[in-house]
This record gives sequence, C-alpha cells and structure tokens, in this order.
Amino acid sequence: MKWTLLIFGLVSVGLLALGQEIPRERTLIIATGLQPSTLDIGVGYEAAAINVNLVVYERLVRYKPGTIEVEPELARSWTVSDDGKIWTFVLHPGIVFHDGTPCDAAAVVFSFQRVIAINLGPAWMFEPIEKVEAVDELNVRFTLKRPYPEFLQVLANIFGTGIVSPAAVKAHATTDDPWAQEWLSSHMVGTGPYEFVEWVKGQHIILRRFANYWRRGWEGVKNNVEQVIIRYITEPAVQRLLLERGDVDIAMDISVDDWELLRGQPGIVLVEEPSMHATYLRFNCAAGPTADVRVRKAIRAALDYAGMIQYVLRGHAIQMQGPAALGLPCHNDELPLPKQDLELARKLLAEAGYPNGGFTLEYVYESGHEDRRRVGELLQAALIELGINLQIIELPWPDLWERVSAADPEQTPAIVANGWWPDYADVINFLYPMYHSSQWPPVAFNIGFYKNAEVDRLLDQALVETDHAVRCQLLKRVQALIYEDCPDIDLYHLTTRIAMRDWVKGYVYSPIYTEGFFLYDMWLEK
Repeated sequence: MKWTLLIFGLVSVGLLALGQEIPRERTLIIATGLQPSTLDIGVGYEAAAINVNLVVYERLVRYKPGTIEVEPELARSWTVSDDGKIWTFVLHPGIVFHDGTPCDAAAVVFSFQRVIAINLGPAWMFEPIEKVEAVDELNVRFTLKRPYPEFLQVLANIFGTGIVSPAAVKAHATTDDPWAQEWLSSHMVGTGPYEFVEWVKGQHIILRRFANYWRRGWEGVKNNVEQVIIRYITEPAVQRLLLERGDVDIAMDISVDDWELLRGQPGIVLVEEPSMHATYLRFNCAAGPTADVRVRKAIRAALDYAGMIQYVLRGHAIQMQGPAALGLPCHNDELPLPKQDLELARKLLAEAGYPNGGFTLEYVYESGHEDRRRVGELLQAALIELGINLQIIELPWPDLWERVSAADPEQTPAIVANGWWPDYADVINFLYPMYHSSQWPPVAFNIGFYKNAEVDRLLDQALVETDHAVRCQLLKRVQALIYEDCPDIDLYHLTTRIAMRDWVKGYVYSPIYTEGFFLYDMWLEK
C-alpha cells in the first residue's frame, strides 16, 4: 500500500504539469495500462493503439457507434460490381490532413500501397487486393483478385485502414526507410478530429482537437473535448484512486476488486458491456495425449463452467458457444453449451486408454492474465480427480509465442490459454486464422496444429461465396465440425468494464473498437 500511495502521489504531480495551454475543464484524461509499441497505422496491430487510431486517423468506412453496422466515414458512398471484385468509393470533398494537405483519392491509394508494401501487422487482410487506383480526385477503385465477401467489414477495421498523409510520409522517408516507418512509429498525421501532439513513452500521449476538421467543425459545439491526455498507468489501484479524486476522467483497467469498491460511489459511473473478446484453451492436436480427440473431449467435460463464470470471473464474463464470438452474423446458435460432467470425462478417458489418467499436461498462459491463471487452477482441481496432473506455467508473451509458434508440435504445450478479438465483424475472422490447416505455425495462429479436410474445404468455399445465406450455412457447418473435433475449449467473453466520472458525457461503447472512444461526439459537464 505504501508503494501504491507513493506512485499515486507522483502521478498526481505529473498530471498537474501536463497540457497547461488547455483548461482542465476542457481536457479529458484517460488512464490505461496498455501502451502501444508503435503508432504507425500501417504496422501496428495491437489493442493498445485503438484509442489513438480511432480519432487521429479515419477510414473510408467505419463501424457505427454501438453497433457492428458499417457506415460511411471518409467515403460518402460506394458501389460494388456484380462479381464482387471491383469496389468504387466516392470521397467527401474538402477534407484535409493535419498538415494541411488534401485528402483525396491519391492519398487513399498511397496509404493502401504503403501497408501492402510494408507487409507487416495488418497487411494479411489486404492480400486479396490486386490494385488500387485513383479514378479521379474523389473516386478510388479497388480491384480484387477474387470475391472478398467481408471486404467492407475489413475496411472498417481499425488496423491498417487509416489514411495517412502522403506528404508527411515522403518528407520523412529515407533511402533505407522509404515508407518513413521510423518517424511514423512515434508520430501521426491523419484527418481525424484530433491531431497528435506528443508521445512520451511510458508516460502519456497528448492529442488536441484539429481546428480544420471536415465533418461539421467545432463551432457551436458546447463543452467539447479540446485536449485528450492518455496516461499510461499500469497499477489498477492507482487508476482507481486518481479517478476517485477526479485527476483522471476515465479509467480503463479497473480490477474486479477495485470495481466493487467503486460501485455506488457518488460521481462515478461504471459501464459494463458484453465483449466479443474470446478466451480459449487451445489443445495440441498433433502430439501427446491431447492428440486423441477423446482426451480433449474428456478435459472439456471436466471443467466447471458455472464455477468459472460465477466464482473465478465473478460474473464479469459470458460463456462462449462454439469457436466464434456471440453476436456476430452467421454465429451458430445451435451448438451446445459445455457443462461439467466428470462421469463422461472418465468414460472418454477409458475409451482412449487412460482409465486412471496417469499423465501430466502443461498449461501455459501469458503473464498478467489473472483470469487465465485462475481458470487453470480450476481445471487443475478437476483433472486431479481424473488422475491427470496439470502443470501451470506462466510466461511473458515473447516467450509464450516462441513456444507456440514453433513448427514442431512436439515443442508445443498440451494446453495454451489464448485470447482472440475480432479485427472485423465476421465469424471467418475467428475461423480461418485459427482452424484452417494452412495457418499452422509458423505461418499464423492455428497453434494447436488442428486439421480437418472438410473444415478446410468449407472455409475455402466461404472465402469467395458472395451469397450471404449460402455463406452463412457454410460457416455454421464449420463451427459445428470444429466443436465436434474439440481442438480447444471455448471458454468465455470477458465483459468490457470502463469507469468514468459522471461529468463525461456522450460515451458510446463499440463492440469492435473496444478500447476506443468516439471523442468528437463526447463532451464534459463540469
């Protein structure tokens, strides 16, 4: 507690020193423990960048606040050819970047060419693009190699789709760095309502409203947020204390214990919303006891799901139904919800040749995920009754990824606690990267070496199927096959919890841009 109070005092002093040009009553301060590794819109691929990407950069289209419905942003309209391979977008006129240069069709072409050329992070989503062309100043045309049914959803995603100033890139490009990746890793030049001011790594990012913002400007907008300070505070208890004092307006990482301490406090608003962020236990399907589907199903039947939701997660989660997120179009709502059945588990183990268990499994989870550690302990207690020893191992992300991304399944743990959130609102964004056999390590995220030829065939067909009803049936069948094969245990969707002062108005939760805020539509009443 002594160290918490010391940190709290230092942070409070730091807050007072920031952003002196803008009055505190027009400054929104957000506390978060998630700091991005890069600000480059063409490289970054992490949740920590969402809150800045969403308001500094803009996309051709975006997800309408509070929904998974796609609506116009920089584009005012679009058309698609009958074969689904040519998309044409018409831009709003008069849009300028934060450096004063025009945002036109050429800038859109440049931004997509940059992401594809860099070929990092989000670039995989744009593989079907054959070429991007500026038809004229306000019309941009995408020609695809094949039909891409989720293309519009992909364009609305937050990674790689923001349009960056070509002039800024060219001004900071070098022979060795033709796309100015080094400079853009710590700078941002977009068209959004807020422009980048500074990033002091480990401390804060400052954004200020862009005076020449195109959408409807700032005139007559009462109490709008003129300045945003994103403070990087890793200690949840410090975030809570600063929120209680009013030194921060929004806290993003309130622990379950601190959440209960804030409940009912005057001046504090607690927002809890369902999330599409999914947590799994991924089995090694190619080596060890878990290569047998009966062992995998036995372990699935051993877990106490009711206890997991009620006691381990204290009600701040929803049990998953199958491998794709609840709430997405084409989710298979007919799949069973697993429940604990130790007799079934014993029966399956006996059929697999392990009537008394008698083996040890590694359970690996990423450092800092307390929920995954607790689930491991819950599973460990259940498996002891079956004669199975579960060895729980905590690893920092780089070490965990090194183990699970190896091409040799003999080096992969038996069970890996793993999370996945949707880049865009389509179930194939869950199914293809994690279950298609072409995505085995080190290529991508099928870290359990799962393979089913029928799943591959149906996913390949769904990739190009433009009839929505037919595509849905394909994807629902894939989900059913995956559930039957049990390459993982589909655990839960943690709810998103955000605590804020009651003077923060206009907040709307986004199920896709979970970590972001539509700041242009928010205001402060102090």
